[in-house]
Amino acid sequence: MPRGSLPPISRDRASMRPIVFRCRQMLQEGRAKVLEQHQRGTPGMQVSTLLADLYDDVVLDVWNEAIREHTTDERLTGLSLVAHGGFGRRDLAPYSDADLMLLSTRSAESLANKIAGNLTRDLGDAGIQPGLAIRIPDEACRLSWHDPVVFSSLAESRLLAGSLQLYTKYFQSFRHGAMRRRKQLIHDVVEARVQERRKWGETIYLLRPNVKRSRGALRDIQLIRWIGFARYGETDLERLVKLGALPEEDYRQLRLAYGFLLRLRNEIHFREKKSQDVLDRGMQMEIAEAWGYPGTEGVLPVEQFMQDYFGHTRNVRYASAYFVDDARSRPLIHRAVERLLSRKIDERIRMGPTHIWVPQDDLPGFASNLSDVLRLMRLANQHRRRISHQTWQAIRNAMQDRDPTPPDKKTIAEFLSLLSSPGRLAPLLRRLHELRVIEQLIPEFKRMQGLLQFNAYHKYTVDAHSIRAVEAATDLQFDNHGMGRRYRRLDDKRLLHLALLIHDIGKGYEEDHCIVGARIAKKTAERLMLDANSAETLEWLVLKHLAVNVVAFRHDLSDPQIVLDFAAEVGSIRRLELLVVHTYADLVAVGPGVATDWKVNLIEDLYKRTRRYFDSGNLPGSPDDPEMEAMRVKVQGELESRGAPPASFELLQALPLSLLDRCEPEHLADEIELARRSRQDREGTLCTCRYDSQLKAMRYTVIRREAERTIGTFARATGALSTSGLTIMRAQIETVGDLAWDYFWVIDPSQPDQQTTSPRSEQICQRVCHLLDSPDEPLPPHRRTWTTQGEREPDSVNVLPTKVVFDNDTVDRYTILSFFAYDEVGLLYRIAASLAENQVVLHFAKIDTHLDQVADVFYVSEPDGAKITDPQRRRQIRESLLGITA
Repeated sequence: MPRGSLPPISRDRASMRPIVFRCRQMLQEGRAKVLEQHQRGTPGMQVSTLLADLYDDVVLDVWNEAIREHTTDERLTGLSLVAHGGFGRRDLAPYSDADLMLLSTRSAESLANKIAGNLTRDLGDAGIQPGLAIRIPDEACRLSWHDPVVFSSLAESRLLAGSLQLYTKYFQSFRHGAMRRRKQLIHDVVEARVQERRKWGETIYLLRPNVKRSRGALRDIQLIRWIGFARYGETDLERLVKLGALPEEDYRQLRLAYGFLLRLRNEIHFREKKSQDVLDRGMQMEIAEAWGYPGTEGVLPVEQFMQDYFGHTRNVRYASAYFVDDARSRPLIHRAVERLLSRKIDERIRMGPTHIWVPQDDLPGFASNLSDVLRLMRLANQHRRRISHQTWQAIRNAMQDRDPTPPDKKTIAEFLSLLSSPGRLAPLLRRLHELRVIEQLIPEFKRMQGLLQFNAYHKYTVDAHSIRAVEAATDLQFDNHGMGRRYRRLDDKRLLHLALLIHDIGKGYEEDHCIVGARIAKKTAERLMLDANSAETLEWLVLKHLAVNVVAFRHDLSDPQIVLDFAAEVGSIRRLELLVVHTYADLVAVGPGVATDWKVNLIEDLYKRTRRYFDSGNLPGSPDDPEMEAMRVKVQGELESRGAPPASFELLQALPLSLLDRCEPEHLADEIELARRSRQDREGTLCTCRYDSQLKAMRYTVIRREAERTIGTFARATGALSTSGLTIMRAQIETVGDLAWDYFWVIDPSQPDQQTTSPRSEQICQRVCHLLDSPDEPLPPHRRTWTTQGEREPDSVNVLPTKVVFDNDTVDRYTILSFFAYDEVGLLYRIAASLAENQVVLHFAKIDTHLDQVADVFYVSEPDGAKITDPQRRRQIRESLLGITA
């Protein structure tokens, strides 16, 4: 069936009551006509009105049938059929429910119950899902005063059929009662909306927004109507303008946004053929193409479309936020106390216990002067005060009318001073961004506005992510752990905050965004007149802002060469601390749940190793590292205390440094004893499980005696663990004489809080041993129910290519093979199996899963231990790996 077409009537006429068949046909034909209107570009409000008219016709037809047997019943005069909610507003989408209330007098309740049953049955059979309640007028009002959802829905009521007198009396009482209770009702509906936003999105810059419930969406326009009803008895926006409650410019922007959002919601419903309000990434691409967005150099059509969406929702957010602030303005006594206790902190600025403001007489000239506005924001940030609503509204209006001009020295100085203090920096930067002020100071920031990051790893647009990164850093001022202490130690937090604000400014270009961003950072430093040292550091931070991620998440930190190269790239403790805090804040700002304990601990591990090298000159994990020798002595002591035989001490001396760097002494002694018994008794595979407190993951140790290195052992062990439902995060493959000694760090999605071994982990160990000792037995299939991912996106949004990269320069002993692809169930096992088939020996693996993508890194060699250097050999391996995702 073509996209947007409507499903045929599924039941034949003979099996339906005539009213149902007639109404189903009316609904189907009506939706088809409305679809034609929509596809011809009819404005969203008109299409929604046509749908409301169609619903009216169907509901009235069913109503007339339902009351046909009761036309002579006097109780019928005590009934009114009322549309409310979206149906009452007449802004329906194609597959919206119909919110109905059957208003009844006490004497007509029994008749109301009969009619309501017929209405519900026939409307549902006809294809409209009704939400129908029977209410006595007093009961409807009483429920509204205690339930903001009921109040907001009934505020949008209109009479469909029945007694006009009953409805008029009820609605007048409802309106007057609402206005008498306006303070409590406004508080309740605003709080309900806040709770809804927390669920569907606190920022307008979501990559998968809900066009009805996310911030700046249709619900915020409706919030203005509900508050308008409580304060003035009016929901119509035009009437609110005439009453002076809504600024004309806000009204103009709201009308444009309302039309756009209604059209968009209609489009989604028609495409999905059901009630659906989430605008996912696949749908974004389809709608951008259908609506004729052309795209430009470096900007995809879908990005243009979403920038329009974000532009409209930004205006809605503004208008609704200030309407809410007006409605919730503090009582006169509070404002009087605030002013009484205030003091003058600047020539034209006063500050009270909670707010900061500009006196009314000074506002006109102050609000249009950018350096004055930035000074006010600096003081608000420094003293942790909120800018008063009246002052900020004047600034907002003045900034909208102000022609952008290059900033002068005073303006630049105020901006840099604002950036220097954490305070409430992020919310103030959001305000500056929404006023288009940041782009006057940093012109390239304009391109970031509403720019998509087209992967599921990021939840927010580039600009929203960047400001959230600043927020993640400033939140560290209250953190008492390592990252918080490093943040507070920074002398020049201004530089960190500025780097976070612009670190992704190079996105949206064909060239690597770090390189583009570094060039822009250099220009930004010149424009903001930073000193030479600060300018160089800013450029370096933006250029290298992914360096910690690459090293910590994709390399073996027990390799001293990796730490040495990273330390050389960083160059100083100051830069190390700047870069590590920047990396942490960037990771937190990506989205909920991305900065996992696993990843934060990898960052900490890299920081500590590099810091130790800077402090002492000793490379962690190197042969001359005193800690490695100390570790060997501790393990030897453990073995001696157990009375271990000489074979155990021989194994200890044969252990590579990388194994000494992985365990607590007593744990490594346990594994040495297991390995010694395996070799002595010629047992099969041994597998143990233990919680690794340092890396916050379960560590499975697999020891297997092999006459010669069996290349496929890692692949089979990987398959055994992954088909058990475990997510493998990291693996280390070592050979100790005739023993394969492999470590796997895993997360168990079925037991996320597991920190000790359990019967399940013991069963998995037995399973691994069995499958490795029975090489001819096929592995069980992978089960998709074990995936930790959220909703899967269609393949059309997977725009990044699968890549295989060989690196023979980073480490001396091995080739580093990196595999970048979209995640699939069982992918790691297929990679390992492909490498085994190509006779590639694995020594170390690190799995970096970014929700939708993986960047798997393997330290590999030829069977004889040499690096993989032959071009034809690399081509063969690359083609084999690319083939597993085809």
